[in-house]
Amino acid sequence: MEIVKTNIIQNADDSLTIVSEQDTDAIKSLIVGNDKLKFNNRNTAYKGDSEFKHRVARIPLILVERMMREGVWGNQERMREWLNNPENSPFRTTKGKV
Repeated sequence: MEIVKTNIIQNADDSLTIVSEQDTDAIKSLIVGNDKLKFNNRNTAYKGDSEFKHRVARIPLILVERMMREGVWGNQERMREWLNNPENSPFRTTKGKV
């Protein structure tokens, strides 16, 4: 089970800062699992699915939380850009582009 620990810190100017952390071993395990799915799965490339039933990524909760704050999560176009960014390829479970 992935657990994200979040703290809200009150700054000297009364603004709030959200600080989150997640166990790095859980993230590493997720990335290793994604690689296995990406390269050892019979469906290694995303072929399109208008019903959105095909898994294309597994993303750690810590990143989901950040994506929610940044407005990426829930925005289909921004999510597609995020998933197709080469820096985020460790979180993809398929080859190709979304």
